[in-house]
Amino acid sequence: MELNIAVVDDNSRDSEKLQRGINKWLFENYDKDFQLEAFNNGEEILKIFEPGKFQIIFMDIIMNFINGIETAEKLREIDKKVLIVFSTTSKEFAFEAFPLHPFDYILKPFDPDRLDYVLREAVKILETPEPFINIKILRSSYKIFLKNISSVTANNHSVEIFTAESETINCSMAFKEISEILLQEARFLECNRGVIINMDRVKSLSKDKESFIMKDGAQYPINVKKRKSIIEKFTQYQISRIRSSKHEI
Repeated sequence: MELNIAVVDDNSRDSEKLQRGINKWLFENYDKDFQLEAFNNGEEILKIFEPGKFQIIFMDIIMNFINGIETAEKLREIDKKVLIVFSTTSKEFAFEAFPLHPFDYILKPFDPDRLDYVLREAVKILETPEPFINIKILRSSYKIFLKNISSVTANNHSVEIFTAESETINCSMAFKEISEILLQEARFLECNRGVIINMDRVKSLSKDKESFIMKDGAQYPINVKKRKSIIEKFTQYQISRIRSSKHEI
């Protein structure tokens, strides 16, 4: 896999130091082709950016004109898969960017050990195949990546799978068969009888905490008798995601 990395920083000293650190790490630890490109501000990278252009982007948060968070928002609209690593002088600034689902953060001045950790984890994720499930539709099978499943519901004797792309797939498998596969993954939660949700696709809990509101607008009630434990599982999952994103910076 050719690795394409971008550094976006309007401070030339910080940019050059980070580029040297990344190049050193790649020469010592990465045995495939790679390219490293630097941009002086958010406008520059937005002019040439397209899906798949870069796998990792190191983004300074505090920049003139358009800041790093605003730039990342626009990049996310174009490519939802790119790993964004924010660089900043303050943890507080880094945490403000959490809603954009950054991969990680590095603090200035850059610590080589920290950069080593971030790059190793990023490469590990990029080289790890995304898990998928083979679902049956009549006499055919259909591969769908787990991250693209928003929710699954039992519908009489069939199952409906709702995807992140707002598609509805009518599956001929039994709900029990699919649930046994999905519930092995931490991201999936059975919130009610015959309803499984992908917690990564949850927008929020309803104000009365009686249902989950999904990013696609769907709303699923939470089982009354199991509400406390279900909400607790959801909360713990969200906390674990935050911790993994912070990596104790």
